[in-house]
Amino acid sequence: MLIDLHVHTHHTRGGALAPRDVLQAARAAGLDGVAFTDLNTLDGLPEIRAAAAETGVLALVGVEVATDKGHYLCFFPDPEKVPAPPQLFGSATPWPVREVLEQVKALGGVAVAAHPYDKTIDRPSGDVIFTLDGLAAIEGLHGRKKGSANDLAVEAADHMNLPCVGGSGALDALGQLGTAATLFRDPVKTEADLVAQLRAGTVFCAALGVTPGPATRRDERGGRRERDERGGRDRGGRGGERGRGPRR
Repeated sequence: MLIDLHVHTHHTRGGALAPRDVLQAARAAGLDGVAFTDLNTLDGLPEIRAAAAETGVLALVGVEVATDKGHYLCFFPDPEKVPAPPQLFGSATPWPVREVLEQVKALGGVAVAAHPYDKTIDRPSGDVIFTLDGLAAIEGLHGRKKGSANDLAVEAADHMNLPCVGGSGALDALGQLGTAATLFRDPVKTEADLVAQLRAGTVFCAALGVTPGPATRRDERGGRRERDERGGRDRGGRGGERGRGPRR
């Protein structure tokens, strides 16, 4: 299944997208679903659930959390039971990254380092991700980021033996949707399915063309690969020992 793993709505500051419009555009773009990850809020959950029921398109709900060391896409098996981020992480911001990751893990969730080398945000994570425990994946493809940010993220994932995922980061224009996405090996119907596959690493980042419908171009890049006949793994998998040092 092909899911855009990083999409914002009007509940994100600066966002302008309605969930219903996003899901209709996702269907036209050939996506199987969308994961909504508004910045520091889960307030859009009721509207997203309603839009999914109306359109019949898979809509999953997570949250992008801004910390003192970068942004992280956080997904939970049952987001309805997750407290609002200020209740979960405290009222003082920016939230410490290690405390965020610990809280996400305690709730059965997973965290993905989002555009870690993006210098356009305050306090990007950069090579700090090499020192963190508990990351499920690295966002190796972000549809709105240019230059070396994506290349460095893919390199980091390779070094850490973590899967790459992809998302458009769509914020204020439907045309941004689906420029990057994540291919899930097994069917995804709920957030619990998404969490399980991210934890297992059965995901691949995908760069998409922009032609809507069946002609949409899909190009798998990075992510975990199945073992070959020699027992090894292709680039981006988890076949070897996890890297511990900084990017060279």
